[in-house]
Amino acid sequence: MSSHESRSLPGSALRTLLGTLCLVLTACHSEPGGGGDGGSDGGENVGAPIATVTRDARLLHVDESQTFLLSVREDGTYAQSLPAGEPVRVADVVEAAYGASDGSSAVMWSAAVGGLRKVWLWRPGTSDLIPLTSSARGGVLHDRALSYVAFLEDGEGGVTSVRIARMASCATGACVPSTPVQVQGADARLWNGGGTLFFMDGMRATLIDAATDTVTALGALPAEPVFSPGGTRYGWAEDNHVVLFDTATGALLWDHVWRDEEWNPGWLPAGAPMMLDEVNVLVNTQGAYRGAPQGVPLGHSLYKCTSTGCAVAVSKNECWPERVSGQPAIYCREELCPFVRCDFVNSYRNSAANWLFEAGEDGTWLGPVFSQGFLDAARLKPQSGTGFIVEWAYNNATSKLLLQGPQPTQPFLFTPEPKRLLYRQAVQRADGTPVDHLWTWDRRNVVDLGWVEGMPAESGIMRDHPPALYLDVAQPRPDGTPSHSIIRVPL
Repeated sequence: MSSHESRSLPGSALRTLLGTLCLVLTACHSEPGGGGDGGSDGGENVGAPIATVTRDARLLHVDESQTFLLSVREDGTYAQSLPAGEPVRVADVVEAAYGASDGSSAVMWSAAVGGLRKVWLWRPGTSDLIPLTSSARGGVLHDRALSYVAFLEDGEGGVTSVRIARMASCATGACVPSTPVQVQGADARLWNGGGTLFFMDGMRATLIDAATDTVTALGALPAEPVFSPGGTRYGWAEDNHVVLFDTATGALLWDHVWRDEEWNPGWLPAGAPMMLDEVNVLVNTQGAYRGAPQGVPLGHSLYKCTSTGCAVAVSKNECWPERVSGQPAIYCREELCPFVRCDFVNSYRNSAANWLFEAGEDGTWLGPVFSQGFLDAARLKPQSGTGFIVEWAYNNATSKLLLQGPQPTQPFLFTPEPKRLLYRQAVQRADGTPVDHLWTWDRRNVVDLGWVEGMPAESGIMRDHPPALYLDVAQPRPDGTPSHSIIRVPL
C-alpha cells in the first residue's frame, strides 16, 4: 500500500449503517485511514516513513520558497540548502530567525544576556554572518519582506538609539544601520507596522519611515498609545474618549465617547487599547458598578470602537491579546461572581471581539483549531461507546469523521489550500507495536502520509509552494535524554 494512497469508505454493510447514523454532510470511516480493516494491512507493512531532513537539530526557519532551512544544534546554528543540502554551521546558538519572503536573506538574533542581544544578517550561500549590533534591547522588528531590520540599541552614557538596517544597502560582509532617533535614558519603546516605526520616549511619540529615516514628531501623548499591526493607524484612550489617527497624514479619523454614564459612571480605561487589525480598537475598562456596596471589587468590560462609534463587546470580562491557530485573537476572562452559584465562561475571540470558542469547552479532546481567517474549525470528540469523532465546521455546516483505534493526537491542524485537516493516529503492527502515522482528511477522503519515527511537535512551519509541513520530532537516546530531528511532511 502506498504511503500516499487515498482510501475511500469500505463498500460493506458497516458503511451503510454508518451512513445512516451520520449527518448528510458527514464522512465516516471505521479505522484509521478510512479502511474497514484499519490503517494497516495487518502485517509488517505499515507504509513508508516520512522523510527526515536533518538529525540532531531543532527547526528554526524555512524560507517561503523552501530553498533553505535554518536549524539549531548543541554547538550552533546551521543552514542547509533544500531539498538535500548538507548542514553548514553559520553562527553560535541563536534564539530566533526570520527570512525574507523572496529567500534572499535572513535575520537572526541571540537570547538576551543582561537585557542585551546580538543581531546578525545572513545571506543564503554564505557561511558568514553580517553583524548588525551586539547591544540590542527588546524586540527585533522587521516587515514581511525583510526590507529592513529595526531595534533599540544601548549606547555609552545612557544613550538609546533607534537603529535601522535596510537590506538593499547591506553589502556582503558589512552593514551599517542608520540612526534616525537618539535619546537620553532607558524609557524607550519601539513598535512597527508595515514600513513604519512608532517610537516612544516616555510619553513623547515619534513616527519613523523605515525606508527613508523620515521622522515625524507627534509630541507628548495624554495616554499610552496603540499602533495597528499594519502601521496605518494609531490612537489612544483617555478618560471617556477614544481617538484614532491616520498614520500617513496625521489626520484625526474619529473621536468617540465610549463610557455609558448611566450604567458605568466614572469608569476609566484599564491600560492601553488593543488593535489586532486596522479597523477595531478594543478598550479594557474598569470601575465600580452603579449602586455596588463599598468593598465590592471593580467591574470590567471590553469596549469595541470603530468609525461608527463604541459599544460594549464583552461585559464583565477583562481581555488580553492571544494567538489562536497562529492568528491574532483575544482571551477574555470573566470577572469573579459575588453570588454562591455562578457559571464562568472564559472565551477566545477574534480581532473584532466576536466569539470563537469557550475556553476548556466540554466534550472537546483536541482543538478547536482554525483555518486562516477563522473560516473553518475542527474538534476531536469522544464517540459514545468506542471511537472518536472529528467535527469540521464550515459555512454553517458540519462534516464528521468517525475514527476507531487509538486516540488521535497532535499535531492537529489545518493545511494551506487545498484545505485539509492533519492529525496523528497510531496503527498497530502485526506484533502489536503501535506506529504513529500522520493523516489528512478533506471531508471526503482520508490520506495516509506515512509513519513518524518519534514524537512530533504540536506545530511546525507550514509552506505551500509546494505544500509541506516541517516538524521537530523527539526521540529518546539510550541514556534517556531527547534527541531531535526535523521531518518534511509532503501535503
